[in-house]
Amino acid sequence: MKSTKHHEYVSIGNQNATHRIILLHGWGADADDLLPVANEIIRDSDLVFEIISLRAPNINPENNCRQWYGLFPSQWEEAKREVEKLQISLKEFDFNKIPLKKTILLGFSQGAAMAIDAGTKLDLGLIVACSGYSHPGWMPPKNIPKVLLTHGLKDEVVPICKSREIYKKLKIASASNCELIEFDGNHEIDISILKVIHERISLID
Repeated sequence: MKSTKHHEYVSIGNQNATHRIILLHGWGADADDLLPVANEIIRDSDLVFEIISLRAPNINPENNCRQWYGLFPSQWEEAKREVEKLQISLKEFDFNKIPLKKTILLGFSQGAAMAIDAGTKLDLGLIVACSGYSHPGWMPPKNIPKVLLTHGLKDEVVPICKSREIYKKLKIASASNCELIEFDGNHEIDISILKVIHERISLID
């Protein structure tokens, strides 16, 4: 496993890669969790991708699972610090041959919240936030990258209203390059959503 200043990560490289997809897993998962998702959405793509999956840096002391930050309201300050660290790591990748504008940032659940908070402040090619939510006080900046929100109507872990709140904030900020895809499912990335993401990444320059 490789590392930036703040994060360990798994890298599936391609010497001819022109684009990059960076994965942020959910609470309780690990860096390998979203690799099958990435492989599926870039399958048969005309673009050549490098895949990077970051590992959440913190461990929950109660169950020894990975987390970006603790889930209790008292730990939102920790979330802010982790967002700042994530931005630093993302900028480190920008120094490589593939710029951020050719990078897709995909997060699931807690990873989606991290993607929204950190990613909307950077010049990314696309942000994909699956079954996510926004951190307290988050507001989108004036100029944001393309954002794709996906959420299951039957999600009992993170209710769909959380993605709808993000979408509403983006629209209030006059973000024209965002969309929300709702599907008949639970707290998951449905196969129908994989197809949608595949279509959207093909539109990146």
